[in-house]
Amino acid sequence: MIKTLLLLAPLALPGQGAAVDTSLKLLISVEQQNIAAPFPARVTLHFHNAGNETVWLYHHAQGKLPPLRPVLEEDTTPQSTGGSMLTVKLEPASAGQATTSNPAQATIFESVGLPKPKLVELAPGEDYEEKASIRLTPALSELQKPIWGTYRVSLLYAAQYSNAEDIHHNLKVTVWQGEVSSNTIEVQLQPPSSEWRGQVIGTVGTPDSALIRDAIVSLTNQDEHLVDQTASDPEGRYAFSNLPPGLYWVTARRNRATQDTAVFRHVRLTPSELSANQELVMIPQEIYDPRKMVHKPVLFRVIDSAGRPLDRVGLEATWANGSMVENIKGETGSDGTAALELIPGRSFVTLKRHRCPNQEERADVAAGWGIDGFGYTLECGKK
Repeated sequence: MIKTLLLLAPLALPGQGAAVDTSLKLLISVEQQNIAAPFPARVTLHFHNAGNETVWLYHHAQGKLPPLRPVLEEDTTPQSTGGSMLTVKLEPASAGQATTSNPAQATIFESVGLPKPKLVELAPGEDYEEKASIRLTPALSELQKPIWGTYRVSLLYAAQYSNAEDIHHNLKVTVWQGEVSSNTIEVQLQPPSSEWRGQVIGTVGTPDSALIRDAIVSLTNQDEHLVDQTASDPEGRYAFSNLPPGLYWVTARRNRATQDTAVFRHVRLTPSELSANQELVMIPQEIYDPRKMVHKPVLFRVIDSAGRPLDRVGLEATWANGSMVENIKGETGSDGTAALELIPGRSFVTLKRHRCPNQEERADVAAGWGIDGFGYTLECGKK
């Protein structure tokens, strides 16, 4: 029996020596090309694997990544970090509108609730789609007035992991990393309607009146579409403006929390009540549902004693901490691999295959963001 726990190795961040992989193609489209502030652009990313090998993509891309963390010799708490990131290029279509002192800006919105990253398998010739919401802010004139009109939008998709090389070496599995640029599309940025004068303001704090800064505060409409997003300021304040009448949900969660800290309230703006104040109180809570804890994508590969990949091997991973138990199931494909989302910590993994006795293994999933990987040899497995 052979088990492989992947060790960590620091790698270069995208833009700092990361390779540009032309095997992955990216085409973007938008739901609508006329975008009135503050409503975001809802963009669909169309990925195509033009290479000759299967790759795994990290879902969902973020606007930023936690730093890749090198492992020190004396470090006894291994972590793996990384993920996928989107960078937006937004430029006025007319050169005469360009300004160097106040350029156009774009912001990728974070997930409203607890992030739920996973890995997506993309075989040669296959396609995969992912959606993102982006705030597009026009450039400002020298008089600090928005320059509305036609803008060009393109995306740079980048991925990097602290242990991708080890995963490829030990599991013979490729987690895609590198950079790929999209096509360029044109959108019309328009000022908010003169009738859109609504606002939602408030603070984010704790029951003892302590204010929380840098909480991710999101505003969604009754159709569950993300309208706007901001971070609470040092005094815990947030504000959304230029809103039409309607029902909205305000959600706040702590940035980079590993447990579900989200609180939400609904507000209704009407022609006679165009302003709402919503104080969001984050109450520390005991978590008894494992679905409210951050999970991490984990790759598994199962081979036989001759090193050949085994398909149709069932995997059942059990995680427990005394008050909660979670069982996650999966099955290996033709290449012997399977991807599960597990809570960092120790999981006990049972391998099941027809005509084979169950085989018990262990997966110590490292803390931090990114991915982990484990390789097992099924003793009785034969192709």
